[in-house]
Amino acid sequence: MLTAEVVVAGGGVSGLLIASALAPDFSVLVIEQRDSLPRNKYWLTNEKVLVENPQFGACVNRRYGFLDFVAYDGLTATVHGNYCLWDTEKLVGHLERELLRHGAQVLTGHRLYSLSTNRGRVAIRASSQTISGRLLIDCMGFGSPIVGAKDVARISGYYILHGREVGTKGVVRPIALDNVAVHKHPAFFELFPTAQGTAHAAIILPSRDYRRCRSIGDELLFILRQSHYSGGINLDVPSQQRSYSGIVPVGRMRKPALDHILFFGEAGQANPAASATGLTRMLHTYRQVALAVGSCLKRDTLNQGDLLSAIPPYMTRMNRIFQESLFESLLLFNSDDFRRLVEDLKEYPAEVINSLLFADFNFGDLRAWRLAADALFRPHRVLGHHVARAVRRYFSWRR
Repeated sequence: MLTAEVVVAGGGVSGLLIASALAPDFSVLVIEQRDSLPRNKYWLTNEKVLVENPQFGACVNRRYGFLDFVAYDGLTATVHGNYCLWDTEKLVGHLERELLRHGAQVLTGHRLYSLSTNRGRVAIRASSQTISGRLLIDCMGFGSPIVGAKDVARISGYYILHGREVGTKGVVRPIALDNVAVHKHPAFFELFPTAQGTAHAAIILPSRDYRRCRSIGDELLFILRQSHYSGGINLDVPSQQRSYSGIVPVGRMRKPALDHILFFGEAGQANPAASATGLTRMLHTYRQVALAVGSCLKRDTLNQGDLLSAIPPYMTRMNRIFQESLFESLLLFNSDDFRRLVEDLKEYPAEVINSLLFADFNFGDLRAWRLAADALFRPHRVLGHHVARAVRRYFSWRR
C-alpha cells in the first residue's frame, strides 16, 4: 500500500498547482490516469496573475495587447489589455520538477475507481494500487467519478470543443471569439498565435447536452481551409502539432468539499467560463487554498464542515452568478444575439470588459450600477442586461 498525507487525483495543471504548493510541507502523491501528464491544452490569462506568480515567467509563450471579438458579418470589437498565452509544456514541466524536488510522487497510468473513508483516512484504489491518505484533492473536473457518484454537482451545459495547432503565414491577430458562420445555434472560432509561427485554432460549441448534434470538426476544417481565415493558415506542416477535442461540462458544485475530500480546479471553482478564466482563477487562488488546506491538515480538522469553512472563495458570488447567466444565454443565442454582444464590447471601456471576462469585476463599484441602469434604458443591450440579471439573482438568493 502506498501512503501520503495528501493524494491529488488528476495530473493536469490544476492538480500540479495545488500539489506543488503543498509538497514543501506535506507528503504528496499525484495520480493521473493517462500514461503521461496531460499537456494537450492551451491557456490564456491576464497579466495580473503573472505579476502575482513571477516564478512562472518563463512559461508564458506570448503576450498580446488586444483580443478581437467578431460577429458573422465581420463586425469587430477590439478589446485592449495585457494578455498572456501560456506554454503548457513548460508550465507542466516546471510544476513536475518542483514536485519531484520536494519529494512528491507522481504516478501516471493509474485510474481512480474506488474509495472509502475510515478512521480519519481515505483509502483509494487506482488501477492495481491501494493508496492511503489523510486528504484527497479531486482535480479531475466535472468528469470525476467522485463528482458523479456523490451527486455534488449541478450541470448547466457543455462546451464541445475541437481544435488543433496549425501553421501560420504572415501576421495573425489573436481572435478571442468569432462566429464565422451564421447559424441558429452558433459555434465560436478562436485563434491564438504562438511565438513559434503556429497558432492554437479551435471551434467551441455551447450546448445543453453532450450529444454532438453536428460535426464541429468539419466546421473547423472549413474555417481553416476555405473561409477568409485560410489565407493566414498553413496546414501543410509536419504533423507534430497538438490536437484538442473534448466535452467540457459546465456547472456548479453543490458541495465543494466532503469529509476528507476537497474539489479543486475547474469543477472546484464552479467556473462556467472557458480557458480565459480557468487558469487565471487557479493562479489567483491556489496558494490561498493550499494555506487553508495546510492549516486543516496540521489541526487534523478534515471533515466537510472544517474544509468548507477554511477554503477561500475562488471568485465572488456576484461574478459567479454573472458567468452562469451569460453561459445560459450563450446556449440560447443565435448569430444576431452574439452580434449585439459584439456591439456592446465596442462601446464599453476595456477595463470593464476585461474584469468581466476574467471574473474579477467589482459589482459594488459605480460602474456596475451604470451597467445595470443602462439595461433599464436600453433593454436590447446584452452586458448591461446580464449585470442587472446577476444583481436580481443575488438579492433573490439573499432573501
